[in-house]
Amino acid sequence: MTSDWTIGRRHFLMAAGAGAFGGAPNVARAASRLLAGTAASPPEGWWDHPYRIVQTNLREIDVLEDPDEIARAVRAFGANVLVTNIGGIVAFYPTELDLQYTNPYLRNDFAGEMIEAARSHGLKVVGRFDLSKAMKPAFDAHPDWFMRNRDGSPRVYEGTYQACPNGGWAHDYGFRILAEGVPRYRTDAYFFNMTGYPETDYANVRHGICTCDNCRSAFRRQTGLELPEKDGFEDPNWIAYLRFQDRTSEALLTKVNRYIADIHDVPIMHYWNFDEVGRGEAQRRVYRPAPEWPHQAGEQTREALARNPGKPFSATSAAHIDYPWRQVTETAACHELRMAQQLGLGLAPDLYLMGTLAGQDDQSWLPPMSALYAFHKEHEAQYADLEPASRIALYSSRKAARLGGGTASARYRGDAFRGAYMALVDSRLPFHMINDARLEDGTTKPDGAFDAIVMPHVELISDREAAALDSYVAAGGLLLVTGRTGGCDELGKQRSSIAFASFPASAYDASLDAHGWSADLDDAALRFAQGRMMLDERYFPPTLRHDAQVLMGLAPDQRFGPPEFSYAVPGDAPRKDPVVLSRRHGKGTVVQIPWMPDWLYHRHGLEAHRALIEAIVRRHTPPAPFLLQGAGAVELFAMRKIDGSADLLHIVNYSGQHGGRYDAPSAISGLRLGVLRSHRASPSVQCLKARRDAARTTAQDERYDWFTLPPIGAFEALVVR
Repeated sequence: MTSDWTIGRRHFLMAAGAGAFGGAPNVARAASRLLAGTAASPPEGWWDHPYRIVQTNLREIDVLEDPDEIARAVRAFGANVLVTNIGGIVAFYPTELDLQYTNPYLRNDFAGEMIEAARSHGLKVVGRFDLSKAMKPAFDAHPDWFMRNRDGSPRVYEGTYQACPNGGWAHDYGFRILAEGVPRYRTDAYFFNMTGYPETDYANVRHGICTCDNCRSAFRRQTGLELPEKDGFEDPNWIAYLRFQDRTSEALLTKVNRYIADIHDVPIMHYWNFDEVGRGEAQRRVYRPAPEWPHQAGEQTREALARNPGKPFSATSAAHIDYPWRQVTETAACHELRMAQQLGLGLAPDLYLMGTLAGQDDQSWLPPMSALYAFHKEHEAQYADLEPASRIALYSSRKAARLGGGTASARYRGDAFRGAYMALVDSRLPFHMINDARLEDGTTKPDGAFDAIVMPHVELISDREAAALDSYVAAGGLLLVTGRTGGCDELGKQRSSIAFASFPASAYDASLDAHGWSADLDDAALRFAQGRMMLDERYFPPTLRHDAQVLMGLAPDQRFGPPEFSYAVPGDAPRKDPVVLSRRHGKGTVVQIPWMPDWLYHRHGLEAHRALIEAIVRRHTPPAPFLLQGAGAVELFAMRKIDGSADLLHIVNYSGQHGGRYDAPSAISGLRLGVLRSHRASPSVQCLKARRDAARTTAQDERYDWFTLPPIGAFEALVVR
């Protein structure tokens, strides 16, 4: 077991690998820090090392507790980083600012005592500010600083007033709070809660956009337009307004970063864009449509790593069920599943509590979490110096999610993405993500770094994105696209021709209703199953290029009722619309599916839709370094040591998740791991949780060495040498 702050080279973590996850600048920065990491001169950034976070999201009454006991408990739990309150909505110290509300239970300088206690127990400290709201005295003094609803009423919740990102609280008084708090409490990082333009409050009441005078004048000044008269893409100014939100939020974030850096140059742990280290949140919300999405932590983490290449990130697991039930906590199995997904990506466990560890009404779920933290601490050396081993990428487009709501088939985007995510997980194909903005600005360079990129119904594509992906295909990659990918420009305007030169199709015609259609799997060039495969919802008729290949076609239409008539009329010809298309472009291939098997897989979970995606990926990519065989609901993650000495694999067990219920998973037995012989000669497989080596077994595929794995509980970590 290594010490808490052994050399981790965390910025190297995702920056290597042919420039795919950051390019030369990040690698250079990582290398310089690595060279600085000697015993005499350790790297200065705590985030460069394996870390484990506990956030005690303190309530007013928690200042009555003993800071030393709080810190002692966090350290004993297994964390080495503590997130603790300083100021903003409520000052946890004796503030001299008349408009910053002072905690009424405050007896002394709780923030200072908490930071001192944390450091005495060897904890790094992240100071938490919440400048998103203020109390009534601030509103009464400066009502123009705060958000207004469309009827002119202030945006208020439980006596707190929501600050407008264009108002004086955000651009003036908030900086006075920072000028008082940051020099006084020079913590090891800072974290800001709930910034930006929230449209809903804690009770999930939707209030819409801010219509204050600051927003009106700033939007008019920047765009020459008036604020949208109604929320949504039906308003002609809506896209301009969303881009205005992004610009002003980013400008305020940059202003805060620079201001703090001039006082105390440590990271600010933002969610969206961050310079050094980031932090998000995995949580349940009761208003979301069922079933519960079990991959939330992995999805959020992969997206953050794609958005901020080469920089560590954690998605803190929120202990509570939802805002109205802050003291009702999730099960240990829920937290363990979330954190196992992050461990699989080489990242940190992170837990967010309301109040203190000792103040949790239900203590039963805490020991399993502490055990997970202890596991991570024991194996810090294995979690350091990692980079992605997967050569498959899922394409994540923020512009499609943010600006694509006005397209005719926008409602399919989210579930198509998650269906593709599920298909890769269930096919046991380890993957990372590519972010549209990072591809567009050249930070992410996929040529030669990925064997396959999956693009699930990504309608909004810029010319620069299309050119970069055409280059990737020409260099030898597989691009698998579904739905109406590339049919719109970056602002959601329909294109007359598809953005890509590499596609089998040059354009899309008006969509058709595919209800009742089916593909003929027995008469297909792509063979992976038998019988028929269901199509449904929209089909986007492609205009084929002359050299496009049709890999699969439709079966003849079949009547479906009454039962006596439920057959295809003998002699009827099938529709000519292709089901799967393929085209060579340079050294690579584009496979185009002009409908949405991913959306259907998310909705129905039918095996054929998953198997179609897997078959295409495996057919057009080199043999996978690892194969996982055997029955069970598991996900395979793959990372490797930067020096090439070992791989770190994780197998995460989903058997305990049933809709919104998270139970302790049943142990899964009978799994076999194959290690490609050309990847590692005479390999060994060490099972970290089982504390033993996996036993060799008979060959299932002669290209691989095979190992029988021990029963898999919540997860297993495998070191392959």
